[in-house]
Amino acid sequence: MQLVEKVVGHKVFGQGIITDCSGNIVTVSFPQGDKKFIYPDAFANFLTLKNKSAQNKINEINNKRLEAEVAQKQALQEEQERHQRLYTLKITPNSQAAFHIDLNDLDEVFSSDAISTGCYLSGISKGKPRIPSKLMPNSACLLTGCPPNTSEKERRILGAFMVKDGFGGYMCKDGMVECHDKYKVRLNPNSTMLYWDYFDCSDPLPRWGNTVFKYLPNSTMHQILLAMKKVFQDTEEETLIHEFYQYFCEINRFPQ
Repeated sequence: MQLVEKVVGHKVFGQGIITDCSGNIVTVSFPQGDKKFIYPDAFANFLTLKNKSAQNKINEINNKRLEAEVAQKQALQEEQERHQRLYTLKITPNSQAAFHIDLNDLDEVFSSDAISTGCYLSGISKGKPRIPSKLMPNSACLLTGCPPNTSEKERRILGAFMVKDGFGGYMCKDGMVECHDKYKVRLNPNSTMLYWDYFDCSDPLPRWGNTVFKYLPNSTMHQILLAMKKVFQDTEEETLIHEFYQYFCEINRFPQ
């Protein structure tokens, strides 16, 4: 908006003329001398343009700026509240999970950012989506699968993701666990990280069973992620895994 040479009124200095407008500084010439004001703030409190149409336009600018400031403060407050909720979540001992997945479905999981929990296999809920009641925003989920023509003992870790902020497993009636927007990592299918290496398997032929996912102790997940950090050192995945591990430790209160 062209403000130079426009007439303004001031509560103390009376009527003046705008002689310069550079950046956010407006210079007004009054009978007592030149005065500088911040634009557009001064037009909300001290200065009034004689031209009402021009003043209305500045009022609109000020209103939009104030609305933006209010929205920014609200967003900051919501982020602080979200942060507080995340870092004060109740820690339950078995709130992590490992999912079985066909290697051919890996693309779909990472493109949709969600994975199904499958259905109940028995009882009154048989056939209905399995509710992942123990999964919360501080839960990490492993994606695991067996390469073709291999035994269960060869089950590999294919990737991992943190559960999305705000996710409450007990409310997940459709059985779809949503991935975190940032903390997710896809591993090379040829990775040598074997899932059963992190469990005390007295049986030489471990069994997964018919369920889509299993709950894991927090300590086991921490052990696996720590090993993942070491295995993928000096690789393309290193930074992602390091950030993932840090976040997991922070919200599950593990020392790093």
